[in-house]
Amino acid sequence: MYDPRENRIIIDGEDKTDSVERCWYTSRPNRCHVIFCNFPKTYSYIPSKVLWLKDPVVLDPQHCHLLHKGRRIEPLSYIAAFQQGSRRFWYVEYANGTGAHYKGSEVELVRSCLEEPPAQDRFAYLRDVAELNPLETDDGQKLLLMQYQKIDFVSDRSAAALYLNPGKDSPRQFPAPPLIYPFGCNASQQRAIQAAFGNQISIIQGPPGTGKTQTILNIVANLVVQEKTVLVVSNNNSAIENVVEKLEKQGLRFLTALLGSRERKTAFVETQAIEKSIPAEIDSWYSAGTARIGFGFRAPPRLSGVSPHHPVRG
Repeated sequence: MYDPRENRIIIDGEDKTDSVERCWYTSRPNRCHVIFCNFPKTYSYIPSKVLWLKDPVVLDPQHCHLLHKGRRIEPLSYIAAFQQGSRRFWYVEYANGTGAHYKGSEVELVRSCLEEPPAQDRFAYLRDVAELNPLETDDGQKLLLMQYQKIDFVSDRSAAALYLNPGKDSPRQFPAPPLIYPFGCNASQQRAIQAAFGNQISIIQGPPGTGKTQTILNIVANLVVQEKTVLVVSNNNSAIENVVEKLEKQGLRFLTALLGSRERKTAFVETQAIEKSIPAEIDSWYSAGTARIGFGFRAPPRLSGVSPHHPVRG
């Protein structure tokens, strides 16, 4: 058998490394010969059927994550990328020593900006500043510092990466998707919402009474339609409660989780009984052709056919 860290043998597009006892090429005839483990017979393939990859690029699991179907593959202790032209195959090892392999099309590589020294220095500075913050947990631990200490990976695609390593990349722009405005808006609010969905970082500011909360509600509505999650934060509880209150008026309280303090987290968990979470009329939000939440925006497909025994959490 071959060292899986140094070799990947691909036959007919499938990784067969773990089952190959021996592999060799001959020029006359022009063939690739393979003996599989526990099978003494020699199989011969035309060379185009066999791809023998060597000299992988080894990545640091601390600063590189692999996503499989959108979920992180973890915990990994070893990551190697084998590539020839546009074809890529991955070999990984878990913390328990077992190995696995993936086709390039099956996984997505995400790097941490913290692998760059400038980003490391800035993050260390922020962590030191966090230690000076007086906020503490119920048992006397520095609240902000505790959160910083939990962070060891910051995706280089995130907005935070632009602040930690501003010299490497510029804020990205995106084509804005079709947007809806179920809470109503004026022209300036519409431009603000379009800017929020068209840019990686967007700042919306204005004096009290200019419709910032209304703009937030429209942004939240669009994210729900896109089957995404959204975190609304503020330096005071009343601003958050105002957003939740307005969502509740439209029957959307079940999409939210009002968190923060330990008491709020406990209250959220205790109120997750299905009869309190999902309105009974949810089935009426769907029609044969178009699914719309009552006051005017499309419900996410994942709510379709919601059972009264399966809560949906915001």
